[in-house]
Amino acid sequence: MIAKGRFVKGGAANSASAAGHLNGHLKYLEHRSRDDQESREDRAIFAEDSDSVDRRDAVNDVMDHTSRSVSYHKIVLSPGEDEPVQDWREWTRDVMADLEAEQGKELHWYAVHHTNTEHEHVHVVIAGAGENFETGQEEAVKLYSQDYQLLRESGHEHSDHDFYHQLDDLLRELERQDDVGHGSVARDLERDLSNNLSLAFDFEGDHDR
Repeated sequence: MIAKGRFVKGGAANSASAAGHLNGHLKYLEHRSRDDQESREDRAIFAEDSDSVDRRDAVNDVMDHTSRSVSYHKIVLSPGEDEPVQDWREWTRDVMADLEAEQGKELHWYAVHHTNTEHEHVHVVIAGAGENFETGQEEAVKLYSQDYQLLRESGHEHSDHDFYHQLDDLLRELERQDDVGHGSVARDLERDLSNNLSLAFDFEGDHDR
């Protein structure tokens, strides 16, 4: 699980420049070249309570919640190959909720999901200030190394990592059975799962209900 980022400095003198940079950044995330599987809707900016946010609204909200030290943070979240994610928007919301709980603040954040590289990932912009849960006062949002570690741990926890390894263990057991002459069950199952792994995750979800 990869979580990395940087921040844009705050302060009144930097406000106009930061807003322009943020608008360009979000526009790039929306319109960067897509792969054959991505639609325009897939690239929509999303947030905690919406699957589609107008870029101007996102920019205005972030720039309305800056601090003297930080205008906003830009981070990238990218799970590993053994940390599959079914619903990227809900996964991002879960991870950001964990960060909010750690920070003790309401965070103003917006994100875009990308599948056009070898590793799927999410770009997230977090405003440089948020409201303290207890006092309601606006405070600076600062991200340190321990916060990025929390993001990595949260991303791992909210992925389908455990189920992925349960499937892997099952395939290994079936392969051992093949080795002692029980046929090609493992190869057939592996082929079916690789063709449509999402069915396996849907099946797991049925057990949870």
